[in-house]
Amino acid sequence: MAYKKRKRRHKTKWNYKRIVIASTGLAVLVIALTVVISISGKDKSKDSSYNSGIVADAAQNQSDKDNNLNTIPQKTNADDKQDNTNAVSNDNVNTPTQNVNPTNQAENNDMTSKTSKGYSITEVDGITYVDGVLIANKTYALPADYNPGAVDGEVMEAFSVMQNAAAREGLNIYISSGFRSYETQNRLYNNYVAKDGKAEADRYSARAGHSEHQTGLCFDLNSIDDSFAATPEGEWVAKHAWEYGFIIRYPKGKEDVTGYMYESWHLRYLGKELAKKVYDSGLCLEEYYGITSQYE
Repeated sequence: MAYKKRKRRHKTKWNYKRIVIASTGLAVLVIALTVVISISGKDKSKDSSYNSGIVADAAQNQSDKDNNLNTIPQKTNADDKQDNTNAVSNDNVNTPTQNVNPTNQAENNDMTSKTSKGYSITEVDGITYVDGVLIANKTYALPADYNPGAVDGEVMEAFSVMQNAAAREGLNIYISSGFRSYETQNRLYNNYVAKDGKAEADRYSARAGHSEHQTGLCFDLNSIDDSFAATPEGEWVAKHAWEYGFIIRYPKGKEDVTGYMYESWHLRYLGKELAKKVYDSGLCLEEYYGITSQYE
């Protein structure tokens, strides 16, 4: 009997331990579930805040976009017309130095007029542009301080291409006179006046400020005299200069319009498209634009 009682007490003790272990495990499980639920709730809250932030940002971006639409001036038909006019000018002219600045042009609307053919004449800082092309002749002068310092880089690049093309045909063309400052032209002109008189000098030399050489967009080729026109080089230039963006600025038979006698050696850069248009028209630049070239 004693042995059996001891065995029952041992079994009771063993059942008690199992209950304690089970209870402890259940408590741990409850705690674990509580922690998981808590963490899940925080993550959900975090995700909710993040999504709310995205929505808020999107709303703000849309608001900013709407505000921009209200503050940025919208293009009108007048603007479209102006854009088309500028596009034509840009197509015609490839040289940066001869383009009128659109901003300056807008600021100088009171200084804009029209030629007899309807092209705009705009003066910016004392420099005259016709349809965006810099003009220097007897009517339109350059300021004394206008001094690019050399023939324009793009002009020189175009000449180099033309020179190489002529060389491939066994011809030699070269620049004899390029850029001239106001002071240099003034000295040359006065020397010619002293030699031949003012009326004769005005036929072949420009007064200071009226010379295209001051623009840096022109040059004289080879011999700089009447004999050049009859040379193989002169004949080739007359036929092909336009292909490289140049025109003979003072054509034969146009002295009463340009104000200068025929100069087969004097080339002016306009860019390929405009040069072709002027060449195809058979007109000098004054006739093409409908402008004058006369000293006051």
